[in-house]
Amino acid sequence: MSRFFRRWPLDRDHDELLEPSNAYSTPWGEPDHGPCDKCEGSGRARYRCRSCLERGAYRDCPACAGAVEFVATCPACEGDGTIDRTTRNGVSVFPSLEGLRRYLSEQDVEVTGCGVLVLDGELTGDVDLDADAGALLVQPTRVVGLCPLD
Repeated sequence: MSRFFRRWPLDRDHDELLEPSNAYSTPWGEPDHGPCDKCEGSGRARYRCRSCLERGAYRDCPACAGAVEFVATCPACEGDGTIDRTTRNGVSVFPSLEGLRRYLSEQDVEVTGCGVLVLDGELTGDVDLDADAGALLVQPTRVVGLCPLD
């Protein structure tokens, strides 16, 4: 079991994440199906672990094992060039607060009214749609706390 970080609206009850029926991840916005825009149909994507980019390569990093940047099977289309599975098993998280902050900044995500939920959890074995950014999927086992995002 490890500690993970997730953006969370301050006005929502964080205990809802502990319900197994809520432990799934979908894309922000509408789930797009069809040709993969992440790998342009090649089935391979460039991974850049935001956590290790921010804090330095960490060989025990659950997202990249210290590789930081590499090319592997596209997480969005799972290697076949077509996005057809957008609901994934687990809650989307980052292995470091720094990685989460960098990801949110790069995605230009609205963070007003949000904090960072700190979770303990176990990896589900499924692949996050944004695994190429260092995102992971976990089954949360405990909410450790909520801290400011900025």
